[in-house]
Amino acid sequence: MTTKDRKMWAAGEIGRIVGIRGALALGMMLAWASASPAQLPGLPTGPKPAPAPKADPSRKPVPDKDASGAVFATTSGPIAVSKKVSDSDIQKTLADLLAQFPGVMRVEVHVHDGVVRLSGHVDDDDSLSDVTAFTEKVEGVRLVLNTMQTDAEVLTGRQMAMKVLGEYAHVFSKKWLLAILAVGFGLGFGALARVFARYSETLLAPFVSNTLLRSVIGSILSSLIVLAGILIGLSVLNLTHAVVSVLGLAGVVGLALGFAFRDIAENFIASMLLGVRRPFQIGDFITVAGRSGSVLSLNTRATLLITPEGNHVRIPNAVIYKETLVNASTTPTTLGTIDVMVPYESSTAEALEAINGVLQSTDGLLQEPTPRALVQALEANGVHLRATYWMPTRGIDGDKLQSDIRLKIKVALQKAGITPPSTYATVSVSGRIPVEMFDLGAVDRPTGKGDGKAGAGRNGHAAPESVVRPGAVVTPSQAEDNLRKDSRAAETASDEVAPPEASPIDHAIRQAEVNAVAEGNNMLVNAQ
Repeated sequence: MTTKDRKMWAAGEIGRIVGIRGALALGMMLAWASASPAQLPGLPTGPKPAPAPKADPSRKPVPDKDASGAVFATTSGPIAVSKKVSDSDIQKTLADLLAQFPGVMRVEVHVHDGVVRLSGHVDDDDSLSDVTAFTEKVEGVRLVLNTMQTDAEVLTGRQMAMKVLGEYAHVFSKKWLLAILAVGFGLGFGALARVFARYSETLLAPFVSNTLLRSVIGSILSSLIVLAGILIGLSVLNLTHAVVSVLGLAGVVGLALGFAFRDIAENFIASMLLGVRRPFQIGDFITVAGRSGSVLSLNTRATLLITPEGNHVRIPNAVIYKETLVNASTTPTTLGTIDVMVPYESSTAEALEAINGVLQSTDGLLQEPTPRALVQALEANGVHLRATYWMPTRGIDGDKLQSDIRLKIKVALQKAGITPPSTYATVSVSGRIPVEMFDLGAVDRPTGKGDGKAGAGRNGHAAPESVVRPGAVVTPSQAEDNLRKDSRAAETASDEVAPPEASPIDHAIRQAEVNAVAEGNNMLVNAQ
């Protein structure tokens, strides 16, 4: 080997040794950095941690089901018993593990050819399903037949009640401070609901203008405040299942009460709708379901009316909401009509003129729209005339005003020589009956002899000295005297608006307006 070759070999050996030592140093530095905290050179290092004991594969930690704070968990994969799984190994393993399974009171395991039969006692259906799922994970198990019984199947009713009471007693014994806090929440929210119910009208007035709607909203909010206190109290005790039970029970009770008191609920909803829509006010004269009267009050059950006879009538709100309602007080005026029959022999134009004169001269009637009389129909026994006029709905005695109008029309027609048409009767007889006909129109007609006595009739006989009407016999002098009396009565009839003191309708309206506040919880008070 030459000198040159020796130098090259020596350089290669040196490089190899340096590379090996560098790699070893780098590996030691990385291991030191990952295994211990960084240390500065020259500082003493801490004590080395003791090596962790190796786990014994023959012992598996199982949580104690009765230990406080124990956490239950199972493996996600199959549970290995041994390399060669036998029925006895499966049975022993399941017997040891299921005895500590949460919710298992008693368990018996029988295994034959990989088929596991379970019998015993668990607390509920959820534990029964968990035991079945746990058994399926054991290696070598082919089929699981779980015949374990739950508390509902084993315990009697008294034992179930004692168990539930025991659970609650255990909870309260462990959390009595929380129980006191929960009771405090319930009482506090109950007191808050009472205060809110007392001042709900004032608190809700800026937001809701209707009195009835404020009352309903106040009741609903008060109930929600009480319910919130109960739910918060149960949540403090971590009784979530009790919260769900309370909500479910409230729903069932509400449904049952809704069916049992359907009419009451229907009337309450109808009263709320009537209070919002307000189709009538206190003192309005309405007609509904065949009853007429002035509104006295509206409550959550019915509406109270005062009839013109002075009787109190209660009508359920559901009936008022469903039936056709006529309110005669919503407008300041009302239409009145008077029907008159005149014979064809009389002048219809003169009769219309007489009636229109009466209507236009009566001050109690409104002149806009203009009162008028028109021909309504041409009937067999005469011409049917109808007078229409408008008059105020309040502040007058409408019955007296219409009575005066009828009296004036009667006198005006009599002065014009217009009398109602005669009534006709059809009589069927057999044989001959002698009949004498008298001309009633010839009464007081001059005979032409200047004696001023009544003339002869159409058949030459003397006309009677009295006018025969159905149900009455009136002489000519009596007829003239009656006409003078009626004329004086018509002339002295008040042309001014008649005061309403004597009107039954107006009296009922005044009674409703005066006594409205005294009628219980009247939802129409201050609702205008």
